[in-house]
Amino acid sequence: MIRADKLPQLPERFPIACQWEITCRCNLRCVMCYTDCFNRPEFVRQELTTSEILRIMDELAEAGTLELCLTGGEPMARADFFDIYEHAVRAGFLVTVFTNGTLVTETHADRFAALPPHRIEISLHGATPETFERITQGRGSHDRCLNAVKLLLDRHVPLALKTTAMTLNRHEILAIKRYVASLGSVQYKLGEEMRPELDGGCGPFHYALSNQDLTALNRQDEELWAESCKQQSADPLPCRSGMQRFHIDAYGGLQLCSGNRTHSYNLRAGSFREGFFEALPAFACKWSVPTAAELIQPTVSHA
Repeated sequence: MIRADKLPQLPERFPIACQWEITCRCNLRCVMCYTDCFNRPEFVRQELTTSEILRIMDELAEAGTLELCLTGGEPMARADFFDIYEHAVRAGFLVTVFTNGTLVTETHADRFAALPPHRIEISLHGATPETFERITQGRGSHDRCLNAVKLLLDRHVPLALKTTAMTLNRHEILAIKRYVASLGSVQYKLGEEMRPELDGGCGPFHYALSNQDLTALNRQDEELWAESCKQQSADPLPCRSGMQRFHIDAYGGLQLCSGNRTHSYNLRAGSFREGFFEALPAFACKWSVPTAAELIQPTVSHA
């Protein structure tokens, strides 16, 4: 593991941060979810085993990875979640967990408190049970989510709440933000991006807000509007996925990022070092930074 004070001295290509989709299984069926199409037994049976995950995780630690985000699906839907989580924390990673919160019990909250994560991020997509459960399609999920928030805050576990803005909840976004503000130190994130489903389906886009609707929503809140203006005024930066950040899917595929799975390196069959330093540099990304060779030979392109 690399010490934080050594980060400025690292080479340009170095595996600092990993987002790991440890499962596509989930206890909810959120209407905008892009992984739910793989939330089926035939796909679950293909997911990495506990031993495979721990072996790959040790390879990441040996290579110097500092940040590890465990996501899904719902990562806590795996029966071995705490075996994975606690191994990651003890290995020295700064661990972030993305969860819907509905599976968190007092026992789970105690385990998080005993080995604290860098942060837990819980999706809160509605201020009322009606809106929340219309999105999650899980009866009682709103109350279970809020109970998880309370359990974790009572134990001083670092927490952030986030919402995906969509047609079904735009009327409650500001109420959600006010609720989060009432919690004190809890961070709030509003996401606007919809992604195609992993099997290529476009179901999530049925719930996407238009640019006009997003602008109208953001204008209603000073902080949201300031952030929106900041993002719109900034020139888009070339993508650097695969340089210091990378993605691993539920089946052991090493990829540039969760949004670019066109190419994948099989970590079940090969080593992480080989995958990161030899395979990833050759993966295509139309948003990537041009290499020196591409500047000299314009006909060579990974676009």
